Amino acid sequence: MNWPRGWHFKAVLCIGGILAATIGPDSVRAEEPLPSATNLTQRLIERARDVAENGRHPHYTFLSRSRLEELDAKGKVLEAVEKLYRVDWIAGLPVKTLIEIKGRDLSPEELKAEQQGDEKFQERFTATSPRKLAARRQSVVTEQLLDRFRFDVRERILWEGRPTLVVTFAAKESPDSGSTIQDRILNRLAGTIWIDEEEADTARVRITLVEPLTLGWLGILGSLTRCDFDLHRRRMPEGLWINQRHSLHIHCRKLANTMRFRKTELASEFQIVEDGHPLLTAQSDGEADQDEPQNHHGQPHQPRTATGHPAEGIPQ
Repeated sequence: MNWPRGWHFKAVLCIGGILAATIGPDSVRAEEPLPSATNLTQRLIERARDVAENGRHPHYTFLSRSRLEELDAKGKVLEAVEKLYRVDWIAGLPVKTLIEIKGRDLSPEELKAEQQGDEKFQERFTATSPRKLAARRQSVVTEQLLDRFRFDVRERILWEGRPTLVVTFAAKESPDSGSTIQDRILNRLAGTIWIDEEEADTARVRITLVEPLTLGWLGILGSLTRCDFDLHRRRMPEGLWINQRHSLHIHCRKLANTMRFRKTELASEFQIVEDGHPLLTAQSDGEADQDEPQNHHGQPHQPRTATGHPAEGIPQ
């Protein structure tokens, strides 16, 4: 396999794409029986489909700052890349536009090329990009995805004052079943999901790699030995759940070169976009790949606060 230049940074971003609070320890409504895993996963699917297809929630835009660090064996930072994105939250998915890379003076054309390269690399590991799924009004949470895992509803707790179900999961298939890298990664994942009981939406996801992944004969091409992912989500006033922060730790090897990465991403400056987003009406991938979100006048979207004034802090 021919790996593109900078593949390891893109791989970390991609795995983070495959895999976006405070937990109260006290049980709530303890007298009520816990729902079955089958019932709960069906509600998850229906909720995700409803968010993706109906489009009745307001369209949020916000900033997301990511920092990707390469570490040595002792955890010391060897190299770091910081990126700033504008994110449009559409159909329950983050559609990112790269704004800047800290420390690098890039032209708009170079920023666009950098983003396109990241998205194309991501599609090697996932069926399609969030941008295209949003255009098709399709959710990433599907029956086919959830059917790959066994779920166990463990307890009911309070999460920021809301009844929340704590659910563990693990892959059904053997680690090496499947024909793609995506299959082999998914079959090695296990973790915990915190699910808002009233709305059947995800408040937090914690995922870990339970068995190393090797590439090539006897792992000669490389391996993935650690992948820990932790996503926290924020409930907006309208009942919409948005990725607020996440962390990802990766240990991997390419040939004889061992690499360790830590990635963090934090969202801020949430604003509501008044006009509908063109991805919500796109009918093909060609429409989904347009360069810049625009309103019906052909101008870039102008985020606004609840008072109707233009929002500050969101680069246009």
